[in-house]
Amino acid sequence: MKKWCMLLALLLPTVLFAQSFEGNWAGDLPLGMNKLRLVFHIEKTGEEYKVAMDSPDQGAFGMAAEKVSVEQGELTIEMPALRAVYKGTLDGNNKLMGVFTQNGFSIPLILEAADDAVRRPQTPRAPFPYGEREVSFSSRDEGVTLNGTLTLPQKPQCVVVMVTGSGLQNRDEELFDHRPFAVIADYLTRRGVAVLRFDDRGFGLPEEEQRKLAGSTTANFVEDALGGVDFVRTQPELNGLKVGIIGHSEGGTIAFMAAAKEPNVDFIVSLAGSLLGGDEVLLDQNITALKNSGLSQEWIDKTSEFLNCTYELLQNHPIEELKQDKATYRAQLQAEAQKIALPQPLSEQMLNLFDQIVAIPWLYHFVTYDPAEAIRRVGCPILALNGDSDTQVRAADHLGRLEELLKDNPRMTIKRYPNLNHLFQHCKTGAVSEYVQIEETFSEEVLSDMAEWILSEAVR
Repeated sequence: MKKWCMLLALLLPTVLFAQSFEGNWAGDLPLGMNKLRLVFHIEKTGEEYKVAMDSPDQGAFGMAAEKVSVEQGELTIEMPALRAVYKGTLDGNNKLMGVFTQNGFSIPLILEAADDAVRRPQTPRAPFPYGEREVSFSSRDEGVTLNGTLTLPQKPQCVVVMVTGSGLQNRDEELFDHRPFAVIADYLTRRGVAVLRFDDRGFGLPEEEQRKLAGSTTANFVEDALGGVDFVRTQPELNGLKVGIIGHSEGGTIAFMAAAKEPNVDFIVSLAGSLLGGDEVLLDQNITALKNSGLSQEWIDKTSEFLNCTYELLQNHPIEELKQDKATYRAQLQAEAQKIALPQPLSEQMLNLFDQIVAIPWLYHFVTYDPAEAIRRVGCPILALNGDSDTQVRAADHLGRLEELLKDNPRMTIKRYPNLNHLFQHCKTGAVSEYVQIEETFSEEVLSDMAEWILSEAVR
């Protein structure tokens, strides 16, 4: 995931050859006071080499070199798309000594053999002490088939179905080469919990097939999760066991919606679940972005006022009506921006947001949906976990909402963790830009708490 991220103007691939060029090689490209980590993966088939480069600091993985050659012990890697060339030779200490040239600038780059080049130490690696099989199952939405992985301990004590956050994601919820759902599934399965994790609808399908699913919303994803619950209940090894749902971010919302709709969901785990109305979440995220950009408080306040007007308009009109007469509603918002005296650049930026919301059914549903009613109807045991450094789903706001709505639920457990971000990594600021820089994929403490709680619910 996240391939071909733009690399600063100084990025470039590197490789290795000749005597022992095959393998993973890593080094730091010096950029003034900073440095950029580069990792090169070299494979040899016959007499030909293939090289792919990662830049973990920038979230860029699997960038292929277009031309690789070795002459007189010197490796040359060419990437015309980046206007870059790397040339290097092996020394006697298993290092590749070379120079990286891009746009006429040359920078020394030394590479060393790296066993775990991407530095994601928690990623599970076979062999596993449990069974694992590829599965397909039907969503409760007609005509939608989902693909996933079912992991089975020798003596399963209960089952969980995992639901990813927003955006088209694979079964591991892979981001920046982190695979948090694979980490969670491995941890739980080793402790007796069977786990179904599955690709989002449309993942891996041709673009034409993805377009057929473009109108899907969070409500449709609830049907996918319940399809997973139906599926695991049909598996002979899991007959009669309790079945729960673990959801991350939007998946947390889906877990509550599914449990409210289907009484046979025995428990849910919300990992940084989005439990406020979508308009509140989007407003907070937009305001945070504006603050980070250095905008003055006066203009932030004006933008907030305009966004509230936009969300009110959206909530009062169905999407079909907005699409049919978008020009009229856009003109109304433009007049409101002038009334507020919102600067032209900000006005256009916010009007473009309105255009996006009207054009994307999922986004319209997100902005106009409040999960409060679904949350109130949930009667099964609930574990809700959030990191205090989460800047995408703020722990105090979302867990506070949950405590208010379900204060009489005796089987609800809530916990906040200091210094954990939205992905449950230990962090410094919680900013999205940190995710790729952190080697940890998922907090061991949270894994332990989650496993202990799930297994305690399984035997009640």
